[in-house]
Amino acid sequence: MSNPAQHIIRYAARQVPALGAMSVITLFIEAIQIIQAEETKRAQIAKQRDVLIKALESERQVILAYFEQRFAERRQALDRFFHLLDYGITHHDTKSIDAALTGILGIIQDNPLRDFETFKKCMARPDFEIEF
Repeated sequence: MSNPAQHIIRYAARQVPALGAMSVITLFIEAIQIIQAEETKRAQIAKQRDVLIKALESERQVILAYFEQRFAERRQALDRFFHLLDYGITHHDTKSIDAALTGILGIIQDNPLRDFETFKKCMARPDFEIEF
């Protein structure tokens, strides 16, 4: 990939007869300013990305532990509701079927991140233990 300034120089050189020397110089200066501003924006975005990556890396263990526990709980609950659903179907028990479907839907619609901040605070305590 070539330098953006080279593209501008080639473009300006093709436009010289139509624009005149002063206009080309003005356009070139404006283009250089735009390039510099864009490079500055890219550098700022890269810095923000790096900060976010560092923050995510420092939270990695907490996030992984949270999801491990949270989804284990959800799985156990879903297993119980599916067993109830199987029972309801086998025994033609509409109350069991309704309860199972309501429970399954509730778990699926539940936001697994709703209590993440509380979990994070607990993980910061040295005496906190995760019970499975």
